[in-house]
Amino acid sequence: MKGLTGGLHRAACALALCGCLFALNPAHGVDSDDRLNRFKAVFLYHFIDYVQWPPDRAAGAFKLGILGTSPVEFALREISQKKNAGGRPLQIEVFSSAKEVIPCHLLFVTPKFSSQMGDLGRRLGKQGMLVVADAPEMAAQGASINFVLKKGKLKFEVNRESLEWAGIKASAQLLKLAILVPSTTAGDAGGVH
Repeated sequence: MKGLTGGLHRAACALALCGCLFALNPAHGVDSDDRLNRFKAVFLYHFIDYVQWPPDRAAGAFKLGILGTSPVEFALREISQKKNAGGRPLQIEVFSSAKEVIPCHLLFVTPKFSSQMGDLGRRLGKQGMLVVADAPEMAAQGASINFVLKKGKLKFEVNRESLEWAGIKASAQLLKLAILVPSTTAGDAGGVH
C-alpha cells in the first residue's frame, strides 16, 4: 500500500481487515484451517497500522514475537519478506516457553500458553507490548486483543484497559471493528499482569 497517504492508507487497511471478517468457507481447494491461519497473520500484520506504541518503542526493527508453535508463523514470515512495519523491518521471533519471552512490540500467544498469561505479564511488566491471544476469554483475562470465531467468522476482542496499562493506544477504526470486553482480572487496572 505504498504511496497512500495516512487517511487513505488507514481506509485501505480497514477494508482489508473487514474482508477478513467474512465467513471462512473453504474455497478453491484451500484448507479452512490454513485459510484461518492466514487471516490471523493478516490481522496481526494490520494491527500494527492501528496501534500507537510508546515513543521509546518507535526506533529499530519492529519485533513480533510468537509464544509457542503455530501455523500462523509461516504466513507471518511470508508477510515479513514482502512488507515492513511502518517503514521498519519486521522481525519474527518464536519463543518456546514463557520464560524465554523478551520484550517485543507485539506478542502472539498461542492457545497452548494462554494459561500462563498472568505470569507472563507479571514478569514482563509495562513494556509497551501488544499482547494478542488466540484462546477463549483471553481478552477478559488481560490480553490486549484476542481472536474469536463468531458464527464461522474470524473477529477479535479488544481489552481497552489492557492497552492502556501497556501504554498502547488503539485507533478509533480498530475499536469500531472490535468486540470490546472489560478486564476480569481482580484488583488490576487491566493488562496482562
